[in-house]
Amino acid sequence: MIALGLLALLTYAALVAGGLMFAHEREVEFASRNLENLGRVLEGHAHSTVDKIDTILLATQLQLNETITGEPRDRSSINTTLGRYLALINEQSQSLRVADASGRFIHDASGVIAPARIDDRDYFRQNRDQPAGQLVISEPLFARITHNWVITLSRRLDDSAGQFSGLVQAAVRAEYFQDFFASLNLGPGQSVTLIDAQRRLIARYPAAPEMLGQPLASERLIGMIGRGETHARYTTKSAVDGVERLYVVRRVGDYPLYVLVGHAESAYLANWYSQLSWGVLSIVLLTLVLSGWIIVWLRTYDRAREIAQDMTQAYATTFRRTRALLDSLPDPAWLSDRERRLIAVNDAYAALAGAPAEDILGQTVEQVWPAEAARPLAELDNAALTQQCQQKRQDSQQLASGERRHFEYVATPVFDEAGELAGVAGVARDITQLHDDQERIRHLAEHDLLTDLPNRALLATHMASALAETLGPQAQIALLFLDLDNFKNVNDTLGHEIGDQLLLQVAQRLTACLDHRDTISRQGGDEFAILIRGYGTPARLAVIAQRLNDALVQPFSVASHELRVGASIGISTYPQDGQDIGSLLKNADTAMYQAKGAGGNTYRFFTPEMNARIFERVTLENSLRRALNSDQIAVHYQPQVDMHSGLLIGFEALVRWHHPEQGDIPPARFIPIAEESSLINQIGDQVLREACRQNRAWQDMGLPPVVMAVNLSAMQLRQPEFASRIAAVLTESGLDARWLELEITESAFIRDTERIVEVLQQLQALGIKLSVDDFGTGYSSLGYLKRLPFDRIKIDQSFVRDLPDNADDIAIVRAIIAIADSLQKEVIAEGVEQPQQIDFLLQQGCTLMQGYHFGRPAAAGQAEQLLRRMQDKQRFTRESGAA
Repeated sequence: MIALGLLALLTYAALVAGGLMFAHEREVEFASRNLENLGRVLEGHAHSTVDKIDTILLATQLQLNETITGEPRDRSSINTTLGRYLALINEQSQSLRVADASGRFIHDASGVIAPARIDDRDYFRQNRDQPAGQLVISEPLFARITHNWVITLSRRLDDSAGQFSGLVQAAVRAEYFQDFFASLNLGPGQSVTLIDAQRRLIARYPAAPEMLGQPLASERLIGMIGRGETHARYTTKSAVDGVERLYVVRRVGDYPLYVLVGHAESAYLANWYSQLSWGVLSIVLLTLVLSGWIIVWLRTYDRAREIAQDMTQAYATTFRRTRALLDSLPDPAWLSDRERRLIAVNDAYAALAGAPAEDILGQTVEQVWPAEAARPLAELDNAALTQQCQQKRQDSQQLASGERRHFEYVATPVFDEAGELAGVAGVARDITQLHDDQERIRHLAEHDLLTDLPNRALLATHMASALAETLGPQAQIALLFLDLDNFKNVNDTLGHEIGDQLLLQVAQRLTACLDHRDTISRQGGDEFAILIRGYGTPARLAVIAQRLNDALVQPFSVASHELRVGASIGISTYPQDGQDIGSLLKNADTAMYQAKGAGGNTYRFFTPEMNARIFERVTLENSLRRALNSDQIAVHYQPQVDMHSGLLIGFEALVRWHHPEQGDIPPARFIPIAEESSLINQIGDQVLREACRQNRAWQDMGLPPVVMAVNLSAMQLRQPEFASRIAAVLTESGLDARWLELEITESAFIRDTERIVEVLQQLQALGIKLSVDDFGTGYSSLGYLKRLPFDRIKIDQSFVRDLPDNADDIAIVRAIIAIADSLQKEVIAEGVEQPQQIDFLLQQGCTLMQGYHFGRPAAAGQAEQLLRRMQDKQRFTRESGAA
């Protein structure tokens, strides 16, 4: 009997210990997962805040270029411009100011210039000593003007000589981050902290104003930051309030900022500690009862009746204590027998059921709860009884009050002294808050942050579900791929804030035009994908697409701006245009580009002919490869003239392709293919060698020496040892470097700017002339022009074509000539065809010209005749070009 009692006690203790270990692991796992998800959200918020402010700093830097280089400008207009920029980030930044090289403020978005100085601030010295002009994020500072804690984001300003002339700065309030942290409605024991790379406190929730700007004394943080790690998870005592927490730390992108998210162990293990206390208490109580029973049993057999009475009392006491133990649990708990009749429930269970505990005992869950609420409880108890092992599940349940809550149910089989199944013990943990938090995080992961539309991942899920539900020839699924027309112009001219507001209105209009069964998703940027189910006939798809176009062509009113955009829509259908998600998306995207190529604001159904066009492009690429190994590729030469003297000053070498079957193929058709397939390097080398050889050959004939201009692509510039390759071509041809000019388009130096600058400086050191081609059509930037060693700016023919009748072209051409003059660069206009254009350009001070008026691109023999006319003192005239 003693052995059986001890075995029962040990078995019960083992079950309690196992349950507590599992519950502890589960609570830690839940807390860790929630902290990881919250950390990603907070990192994204901090990253987007810094990116948005840095965009404004870069825009302000460009606007201030003329002022910083010393040209006069009205201070009030600059402050007004700063005020307009500050309005775009007023939620994040409290100020936008400009300081000069001495640390004195000279411009302020508020219009009021404060007397404070910043030359003693570390961020001022970093900007001054850092020529690269990178974004500088300061340590936490107590602002001298606004008297609050901030971090400043700043960028260096240079004068025309490239010397430090000041900085532009924006200040982000610590309260901005703290208010955002507070808006997350974190639970008790949770904390969020933002620090810099020196562990100095920037913002915290709960607030700790006395610690702002102070470094956190944490060995874990010191080690993590010192090792360059971007993510860590550990448990330690807080350096702020001394509370031990589980922490997740994430670095904010590449910025020197870190987000710490913590949850106090006492908070996320509160339920577990309660279970531990009552588990230990129950074991102690049972041990005392069993010990007492054994002592009484051992005293004497003659006292058996007295022992039996004592055991009866002990049983009654145990039952009362068991009931008291159940009542002390905060979560609903119950005991049931093998027939699933309830034999004990606690007060929490009775309150949940809305009935007294006495009325519940002896009944099954089906008799206590409505059918929907009884189902998960009955299934759980049945599984525990049948499988004779612990069962867990999560489900929602409607309470007697009508409220719906989410629970985690745990049911454990109970065995008697003989090892026979006696019933089930169960508990239901309320996880409604956890469920709601996870749903909110999942929603953020599956929806676009700006429009709240499904994102690419959720669209893929919906498409997979639709395909699974409608497999077969009768399926009616279509995908519309929509791209806004002219949206880039809105972002470039009015800024991303206006662009984002426009996208919100576009999403609202699209949603209003579609059926509730349809799924609309933002794919990124200005692209949307729409999944249509049960569309009926292709004609209805056309009606839907036209309805979307009609809705988007109407003007949008955004921040007092009237904006007009259209949309290009591509349509693919299942299964004709694809039997999987990837094929439908690819073909709809192909059809969308066909609609955009047709002028936009229209739609196109995908057709096999579109793939035929792709095949045609591949065929043309293969033909181009063969052409490079034959005599199909030739170089023609177009004259460049100085109309002040009427003299020929050079030629531009232009590539031409004569296909044996298709005849002359325009460069606009094969050059893009060459760039995409990397053949442009081979074409460029061939044109460069032939142009240099031909120019040297003319000089050897005794003809007047002129400059030969050769176009370079961005891909050529990025070749290893490019300057050395050019030098080798000059040596091979015998051409002096001063008679070679290389033309580079604006887009070539947008990426890898530092490396491109180095290559251009190497070319200039060889004595080669450099020019910016097609200026004004790409990414024109005074900052680039100032840094890059160009000798000449080339005005694109699209601005010359309508001169002198188009007011916009007149303004642009005048501006380009003025820029070239201020930077002491030569300027040449291409596309000159009319005498009136010559007159206008001469009046504006542009004497160098190129175009059909002076001669079309021609073979070397015809170009040679122009050189011989120059040798005979013949000049170009306004009326007839070559005299």
